Amino acid sequence: MSDSTVIAYLGASKIEIGRSDLACPQETTAWKTETIDKENEQELKKIFENYFQTYDYLKKEEIHVLILEDIFISVAEKRIICGIILKELGCAYVSFIPRVLMYCLSCDVINALVIDVGINATTCVPIFDLRPLQKYIRYSKRDKRRHLLNDTLSSCPYTPAFFAKEYDPKTYEDDEIPVINLAKYIVNSLPIDLRKPLRENIIVVNVEEKYKTVIKALFEKHIDESSVRLSDDYWRGASIYAQTILHTKEESVVGVGKEEFQNNLHIAPDWFDFYFRTGIK
Repeated sequence: MSDSTVIAYLGASKIEIGRSDLACPQETTAWKTETIDKENEQELKKIFENYFQTYDYLKKEEIHVLILEDIFISVAEKRIICGIILKELGCAYVSFIPRVLMYCLSCDVINALVIDVGINATTCVPIFDLRPLQKYIRYSKRDKRRHLLNDTLSSCPYTPAFFAKEYDPKTYEDDEIPVINLAKYIVNSLPIDLRKPLRENIIVVNVEEKYKTVIKALFEKHIDESSVRLSDDYWRGASIYAQTILHTKEESVVGVGKEEFQNNLHIAPDWFDFYFRTGIK
């Protein structure tokens, strides 16, 4: 059934939950604790409980919950999520998918360099054939929170975060590299046959509308032959994934069922572990 899959986006500042067959989330809740731990476990449980009660999910044992995860989510956080959804709420199954892949699906591409401008950090994730290339994932502390404080009516606060004209790698820490310089480094580090497909599909997400034109121009000016899209529509991609790939490619779904989890409470489905076990790089 289309309404038996529930999508949950666990972000740094909000949690969004809704049915996979709908065009947008049904519930958005502020979430300012950023990480998931034992101290806020009950708060997270309450958010899911309220959602299921509000939308009259009486048969939670039939529900498959799809978690759109941050690329750097910890295994400990996943165990807490599984415990809430499977053990305490009694849902049938929980699966995890890196949220960056949803931006690819929403843009109708399978190869891309997804740059997520976050509250606390900016992540650059190269994706080929809808698989994050773990070896080449990088992040920068040049984030949204720091630079929005410098906002003025006449300039884009992201400019110093995104590009340094006189860039010298010796003057920057590895986690302080300007975003465009970091993107160029990632593309040039890739195998030659992957560079062009990713350079031609750069997807920048979580940039405010009034800055999108400036950011797009910066990328296209400083990365040769690049094509840049700015997208925030992860939900469309998640809906496509939930209604097609999730139920047709079971061998590639990273998740765990209620019974399996109850037999081993230490299970925590992990994408990178899945790639290691299957030989996918």
